[in-house]
Amino acid sequence: MNYVLILIIGCGAGIVTGLIGASGVMVVVPALTLLGYSATNAIGASLFIDTIASLVVAWTYYQNKNLNLKEGAWIVIGSVAGAQVGSLLSPHIPDFGLGAAFSVFLLISAVIFWVRGARAPLPAPDDDNKANDSSANSQPSGILKLLRANVIVSGLLLGFLVGVVSGLLGAGGGVMILLILVFVMQYTMHEGIGTSTLIMAFTAASGAIGHAITSSLPLKAAIFGAIGTLAGGRLAATFANKVNEKVLSKVVGGIFAVLAVVMFITQGKTTIGH
Repeated sequence: MNYVLILIIGCGAGIVTGLIGASGVMVVVPALTLLGYSATNAIGASLFIDTIASLVVAWTYYQNKNLNLKEGAWIVIGSVAGAQVGSLLSPHIPDFGLGAAFSVFLLISAVIFWVRGARAPLPAPDDDNKANDSSANSQPSGILKLLRANVIVSGLLLGFLVGVVSGLLGAGGGVMILLILVFVMQYTMHEGIGTSTLIMAFTAASGAIGHAITSSLPLKAAIFGAIGTLAGGRLAATFANKVNEKVLSKVVGGIFAVLAVVMFITQGKTTIGH
């Protein structure tokens, strides 16, 4: 029965990744913990499931010509170094502090994407998503103009920051990568989600290998979850590629808000329990 539930959990994680390009860790880890897995094993399984989900989703976006690693590659380089720093800092920061901080970050992201969707122009019959997105991202000001002036430097620095936070939270950093790609590097929402999932696949795979080496990867549970994520990720990514930028931005914002509330409540209950 547990493995049927894990299939469903994996499917849910795939849907989250397919729609918003974020790690399924917020779905998988709490669910597996409730099923009796240790936190370490749950994270190991989540990273394995994330790897499969990200690859499936990224492939779907690639098939729809919504994947672009040209500027995103600099984020990968920066995040590799940052992840090591975050891993060193992680043991010194309380779990609730990390969870609460990330919940607030998700809520802020939710508002940003929802407003972006509300302001985006409706697509004209002959317009493509990139035309709409370039209009939404026109006339940058302040720090955005500075960051866009040198994409390589900003990609490395922001990627480093993503890596630090990812090392602290044990997630692939998909949310932050998406924000950088869309608002700094001016990707469309579709390109941003497709590219962030591919970047996240490399991060998650590295983490999953590390957990396998330390024998904290429950392979059977991870495989069942991965099977579920194949269906969920493919279905959600196919849907996301068919909707316009306006709708997709609102979907992303709404899911971020829900995940933020769920994560904050979960962290609160865990703290009270201790």
